[in-house]
Amino acid sequence: MAAATPKGLARRQLLAEAAGALLMEHGHEAVRHRAVARQAGLPLASTTYYFNSLTDLLAAAVEYTCDVDAREMTDRCAALPAQSRGARDTAAALAQVFVGEAASSSRLTTRYELFVLAARHPELTAMIMRRQDRVEQIVADVLTKSRRHSAGEGVHRLIALENGALLGSISVDQSQWTDPIGALTDAIADVVDVLAPALPQMAGPTGN
Repeated sequence: MAAATPKGLARRQLLAEAAGALLMEHGHEAVRHRAVARQAGLPLASTTYYFNSLTDLLAAAVEYTCDVDAREMTDRCAALPAQSRGARDTAAALAQVFVGEAASSSRLTTRYELFVLAARHPELTAMIMRRQDRVEQIVADVLTKSRRHSAGEGVHRLIALENGALLGSISVDQSQWTDPIGALTDAIADVVDVLAPALPQMAGPTGN
């Protein structure tokens, strides 16, 4: 197949990235053959050549979006200094990694639209679950870097609270949508010590 050649693979990837860009900024309704071809700068026929259906094109967009979202979270986590943090500082670190400074409301809205898409299109479920697994590992890494327990149940509950707070934040009137990181920090600061308590401080060497 031509799609398996280096040129074909490159074109397919370009179309997937274009579809992902449209999904992230405008939602799944924007992922249409003509719009994707225009975004990619390729002929309209290329979308139907490399993707058997609109569902296949949407699946490529979802996979690309999940990968970008998780990689950006991973990069923010990697840039986070490892140090002991109090509850509020830990909440702020989690919020910063979870959201990012430059995230737009449409980009964050798409994150939650993916869950609805997975419910309606079971073929997308595995992609969303893989992203969730990566997010759980990232949140656990933030807690470890903050010298806190990162047990699975605590991580699950923190992510659930983060998702709820962020979804509530982006659901308000856009003129009020100013500080999702602050809203997320406020929402989880009071439960950090319960769900991810600080690790015992290591005793330093003692002199004779």
